[in-house]
Amino acid sequence: MNGSMDVKEYIESGIVELYAMGNLSSTERMEFEQRLLLYPELRAELDRVQQALEQYAEAHSINPRPSTRRRLMDHVREQQRSESGEAQRDRSFYLTYKYLIAASLAALFISTFASWFFYSRWNDAEERYTAVLQEKQSLSLNLNTLQASFDKLYADHMIGRDPDVRILTLAMADSSAKPMARIYWNPRSHETWVEVLEPMPAENGMQYQLWAMEADTPVNAGMFDMPEEDGMFRVKDVAIATAWAVTVEPKGGSERPTMERKVMVTPGS
Repeated sequence: MNGSMDVKEYIESGIVELYAMGNLSSTERMEFEQRLLLYPELRAELDRVQQALEQYAEAHSINPRPSTRRRLMDHVREQQRSESGEAQRDRSFYLTYKYLIAASLAALFISTFASWFFYSRWNDAEERYTAVLQEKQSLSLNLNTLQASFDKLYADHMIGRDPDVRILTLAMADSSAKPMARIYWNPRSHETWVEVLEPMPAENGMQYQLWAMEADTPVNAGMFDMPEEDGMFRVKDVAIATAWAVTVEPKGGSERPTMERKVMVTPGS
């Protein structure tokens, strides 16, 4: 018993209740009483348990009705007046019976208190187990989310490192030429990804539409909204592209780009 944590575990073992109810061996009682002198928190716990036992006993004590008490007293006086051997044996039997009842009630009380005590300990342990289990599930969910994010970042990183992938910048179509997005295009596999650098939500009912220029002919390369998370997302495969542009179109896209709503282009387009 070298620290407060050891004292707490000692108390939670149920030793205090067993001592209070007289269910320890002489060696265990001696050891417990020595520790009472060393640890004030152990003495405080014993006082609390003894008080609880006294309150329980008082709350569950039974006082006989006056009529019953009178009959018992009359019966005792009658037994005392009788001097016959049979009367003495009856009185002895009555006293023995009374002691047996008292012992049975005491055993019942101890059993009831012990059941309540160990049930409350078990209930506390079950609640702690449930809390630990919920925390474990939450950590597992967070770990899965982090793993998915890491896998996505790693996949994006590998796309950018692919020597067959061309990386092109989409800049604002106005005079600022501010970089807004990147295109990752693989001419061999025709796979195409877009990475948004500066989120710019479209108006209600509108979407962004990517166009690949094959010579002077614009080809629909897919619709997209501004993503909520960082990273790349796939659009349509593109076989040939000499330039790229983005326009704002009604949701679902247009067959031809609305040049008045062109918002992004690759430099030189």
